[in-house]
Amino acid sequence: MVDESHCMAGVMDSQEVRVSCTTKLSAADIPETVFSALQNIFPEVLPDGLDFESSRFPNNKDEITWSFNNLDLEYFLHKIHEDRVLDTALDAMSQKLQGKETTFELSRQAAINKKISFCLLGENPLGGTFVISLQCEYLKAWLQEATWHRGREDVPRQIGDETAMSKDGRIREWFN
Repeated sequence: MVDESHCMAGVMDSQEVRVSCTTKLSAADIPETVFSALQNIFPEVLPDGLDFESSRFPNNKDEITWSFNNLDLEYFLHKIHEDRVLDTALDAMSQKLQGKETTFELSRQAAINKKISFCLLGENPLGGTFVISLQCEYLKAWLQEATWHRGREDVPRQIGDETAMSKDGRIREWFN
């Protein structure tokens, strides 16, 4: 059982994280399936203003971009704790961290099956991606707190430390 009480205290309670998501639909995408995948990560999202009919194949546009703002991270955080991918989450969510903002990508194909799969930088996975943007006053501290787990008591982790995964996704061993 993962101890989530640590990650729910301190920084997370005091900081408001602004969460947005964008995704691009091609003519080959089924809009309802893409939206369902998004709801598997952010269950509260509503289809307000989405035009599923004009997104169907064939459409007159090469790509359609959907944007969602003010999303709730509660279920997403629950899933990364439940799936025990917290170190991967810390690394993936912080690769593009710049001050108070970061972006990362999640696989839409994995989300269809209610899984969280982070995409490597420059990766273009089959099925497309959700681009997640986080903004917060103390985002670096928030990311470390949100992905905390008991194992960090023995092997401390920080953003950009020598145990962070490499840019190509390979792990770096912290022991010889």
